Amino acid sequence: MAQTQNQKDLAHARTKTSFDVSNMTRYLYAGPENVEQRRYIIDLIAREPIFNKDDWAWLNHTDAVKRGIAMSARLAEIKMEHELNDLDFATMCEIIDDTLPILLHNGAFIPVINSQGTDEQIEKWIPLAEKFQIIGCYAQTELGHGSNLSQLETTATFIPDTDEWEINSTSFTAAKWWIGGLGALCTHAVVQARLSINGKDYGAHVFVVPIRSLEDHKPFPGIEVGDIGPKAYGGFNKMENGFARFHKYRIPRDNMLMRFSKVSRDGVYIKPPHAKLSYGSMVLLRSVLIRQMGQYFSRATTVATRYLTVRRQFNNPTQRNDSDLNPDLETQVINYPMVQNRLFPMIAQSYALFAAGQVMMEMYIGLMTGLSSGDIAALAEVHATSSALKSYCTTIGAAGTEECRKLMGGHGYSYFTGLSHLFASIVPSNTYEGDNYVLTQQMARYLLKEIKIAKVEPEKVTPYSKYLLQALDKNAFGRTHCSVTRPEDWLNPKVQLAAFEYRSARLAFELHDAVEQGGQDPAHLKTWSDHNIECYRVSHAHAQYVMVRWFIQSIEEAQNSEEEERRLQSPGVKVLESLSHLHALHTMQTNLADFCEDGYLSPSQCQSLRAQVKALVASLADEVVGLVDAFDHPDFLLNSALGAYDGNAYQRLWDKAQSEPLNRKEVCDGYEEYIRPLLKKHGELKL
Repeated sequence: MAQTQNQKDLAHARTKTSFDVSNMTRYLYAGPENVEQRRYIIDLIAREPIFNKDDWAWLNHTDAVKRGIAMSARLAEIKMEHELNDLDFATMCEIIDDTLPILLHNGAFIPVINSQGTDEQIEKWIPLAEKFQIIGCYAQTELGHGSNLSQLETTATFIPDTDEWEINSTSFTAAKWWIGGLGALCTHAVVQARLSINGKDYGAHVFVVPIRSLEDHKPFPGIEVGDIGPKAYGGFNKMENGFARFHKYRIPRDNMLMRFSKVSRDGVYIKPPHAKLSYGSMVLLRSVLIRQMGQYFSRATTVATRYLTVRRQFNNPTQRNDSDLNPDLETQVINYPMVQNRLFPMIAQSYALFAAGQVMMEMYIGLMTGLSSGDIAALAEVHATSSALKSYCTTIGAAGTEECRKLMGGHGYSYFTGLSHLFASIVPSNTYEGDNYVLTQQMARYLLKEIKIAKVEPEKVTPYSKYLLQALDKNAFGRTHCSVTRPEDWLNPKVQLAAFEYRSARLAFELHDAVEQGGQDPAHLKTWSDHNIECYRVSHAHAQYVMVRWFIQSIEEAQNSEEEERRLQSPGVKVLESLSHLHALHTMQTNLADFCEDGYLSPSQCQSLRAQVKALVASLADEVVGLVDAFDHPDFLLNSALGAYDGNAYQRLWDKAQSEPLNRKEVCDGYEEYIRPLLKKHGELKL
């Protein structure tokens, strides 16, 4: 069959790529073995009928939940049949491309027990969980409370006579709410509840709570449990987010996870060696989200790039780079500068997210290794960094995916682009695991503590906060200005990092001074909440700094790798450096006020920055199709009529529309009841 013009356009675009796409893919996934394993997992999932996506658009909530349970069961079976590890399981979940009720079993239930349980508790619960003989979830959020652990209403009261905890929802707003997997699937939950002994409140602690019988799956007496209903945008349709309300429900004392905090048989509370040792599980979930945003956002940019390459609108001879094709054709939309300047920086962000996800997971692994031996040195920095990045990365992931949809014009609003489903999956991440605005206070508080350390023991400032040291001498710091004199100076990574470090240091010290002044001046007394807007700015500034730093670092490491199969080849290095420059400079351009308001950047430097961004965008025009191909997302995963690898967009969109159930009948349902009576209301009409 002859190629369509769409297919020719995309194939032609691929011939312009200057680098080895497979080499770039190995860079993105940190080695060929990871690429091959991911492809192996994709093949396992794609050949299973239960994971077919053809009817997803037509499922109602009840049917979607049932499908989600069926998919979860098969997913568990595949993991055991092929002896896959937890990373493989996470990859399977990504490839399935939907949020399933079993996700938090491996993503939270098992990790929380492993990190907070004693050796005996781990031995009791984990083998059962790994064989899916019990299925668990993580129950923190309540109908009336979420992030504020200290005010959770669910209580766990010690009953010394029976050596038990009495789990109780003290009001209907204390009901656990939004709990993934709790609505129908899970048999157990790790529950956050406020521990109480002899009337004394010891704050939130974690308990393993049996929810449903392992014999008949019925809820145990004393527990109301169910599904909370459909979610916004049609998202998480197959995840039965549930509620649970406890009515003085008893569990054994040993069901409290006691690696750190402990309660003895006679009711003596033993506090943990560090108040925030339990943060490990939250760091994991946030670290996973950062990595996940790279996957999600790269899919959105892949779909948009491919479709905009094959989509032609108007005929503007000055905006084309396809001179070897028919000059009478309309112009490819991707050749318009406005489109390029919206799309290409998002591709750069996707690459930066891959780098950030890799480093954040390495930091998490290092943290947990340390915690296992009692070393808490990295806890504060990793917790704060994961909080800042979770907020920033999920924000740009959701906003960027919607921008990709808008770039695709009218067809972008079709479900068959794959982006509406993707958007519905990304958007709630702006809220769960910490609201994106509230969460930024974690990094702000951390930097304020680092400033105090810097003033007394500067050598103890943690690695990613050392930029604070430059602001200790306020007079010298105030005289600091950007060193750029020529447009090409912007392509120096040291210049870029210096700008981000300066901005973060300035904002952190401004927050510090405002907090100090607000607490000392009775006439202008301010509470912490009065500084929340500044906290947001400081946190996102720090997140952008580490993103820029890690992207630069990842290119250097790949270029200098001692392993040939991991080493990034020279053409790829050149393109990646341009992408890294674009990421850094476009981020500066987007937040230009922060860099200008104290005179760090001059008006001429701002102009040369914008000019350099435009030049970088133009330089990448021939590379972007190869760059998104390197993400290695197969058609099964993208599930997009407009973003498929072959570029046959309009034929695929036509074929998808024919599957609409409304089209199965020549005359639609409802004609006899509604349409015919309306048309015939005033008798027969002859035209």
